[in-house]
Amino acid sequence: MSVIKEFNLKSVPGYKIMCESYNSAADVVEDCKKRAITNNKYFNNMADGTLGGHDKDWCGVDSYKQALKYLEKGYQPIVDKLKFAIKSNLQGQGKRISFNNDIVGYAPIVPLAIMGVPTAMVNTYIKPIKSKVIDVYYDGTFSCGVKSDDIIKTGAKVISVILQLEQQGYRFNLYQVQSYSDKEDCDMLCVKIKDSMQPIDLKRISFPLTHTGFSRVIGFDWYSKTPKGKYRACYGHALCHEGKVNDKLGDVFKEMFGGNAVYISGNKLWRKGDDGGKYLQGVFTKCGQKA
Repeated sequence: MSVIKEFNLKSVPGYKIMCESYNSAADVVEDCKKRAITNNKYFNNMADGTLGGHDKDWCGVDSYKQALKYLEKGYQPIVDKLKFAIKSNLQGQGKRISFNNDIVGYAPIVPLAIMGVPTAMVNTYIKPIKSKVIDVYYDGTFSCGVKSDDIIKTGAKVISVILQLEQQGYRFNLYQVQSYSDKEDCDMLCVKIKDSMQPIDLKRISFPLTHTGFSRVIGFDWYSKTPKGKYRACYGHALCHEGKVNDKLGDVFKEMFGGNAVYISGNKLWRKGDDGGKYLQGVFTKCGQKA
């Protein structure tokens, strides 16, 4: 089940956003199955076998069925790549638990106890961490000229940084958003990908967060069917390309989703190239600092 809200933005007077929010990517697909296209004259039918006339190189998949398969089983290349990152983090500086000799603890060190050494107990120490929850809204809307491989690499970078920071104790609610906008208003899809109380499930989040097929196939299908949406020429553009909104996106997302909301534009992150990971680290660690 989804929730639809319409925002008349205070941070950008005169601009409106219709946002439909879901608790999972699977719920988006279920609604798409039940809904009809709202404007058959202009919207493409993404599920009719033609991918709306687009090819595999642009969509990242060769069929709507393949997109659904990735959604169900995960996008394995990203899963395999990031599994390695998890192992590396667990073996490295992300470790928070250490064991030391102490005068108190949960188990005795028998030889030391016999010798009468005061520090004859094994005690557990947990490295203190920042515990503020960060709500990350990752905009997976990319310009039409961005290659599918670049979109996937950019999304994987977001997961990789979050994996590293969660090993250090940060907590994230993670959302994927898609924006279809023009100079007057925007239709937005918002999907919760990860809850801060749960560890990252790579198979479940790999496709909706990183893969082109979720935005250019599933997302386009949603856009053509959401009941309060409207058609925009060329499906509009990413919200970060709307001039009067672009420099206020941080305020916009806090207004819509609360004070912990952090907006990340996939388009802008992609343009940062190799510096993207360092940029994300800086943004998230700054947000995670205690007030």
